[in-house]
Amino acid sequence: MAVSLFRSRLPDCHLVVFPMDFLEKGLWGSNFALLGLGDVVLPGIFIALLLRFEHSKGTGSRLYFFTTCVAYLAGLILTVVVMHVFNAAQPALLYLVPSCLGLPLLLALVKGDITELFRYEDHPPEGKEKSGTKRD
Repeated sequence: MAVSLFRSRLPDCHLVVFPMDFLEKGLWGSNFALLGLGDVVLPGIFIALLLRFEHSKGTGSRLYFFTTCVAYLAGLILTVVVMHVFNAAQPALLYLVPSCLGLPLLLALVKGDITELFRYEDHPPEGKEKSGTKRD
């Protein structure tokens, strides 16, 4: 009931709703928190770009991908913990951006890939286009 009442006050937008009082009442909790579509999509695009960066290196490693997925999960957990401690809504991106950017950048610094990571471009160089894509 609380979700339908809350949704009736919002424009038609995409939200992920989960109970804040999950530990006490389980899935039937009455106090809900929201995770917006941007809290999932923006980090997801960045994680996908890191996966493409690793694929372009040709090493077959997915270390940046898995590291950033763990950082995203840690950022979400930190958001929920802070939300419970202060008993107030928190913007998830406030915790997701530093975790999703900080850990991969630290990893790139340790591995010596920092310059290559910053110079990475996600498109093929001129003249190396796929055959059949260019129309006369």
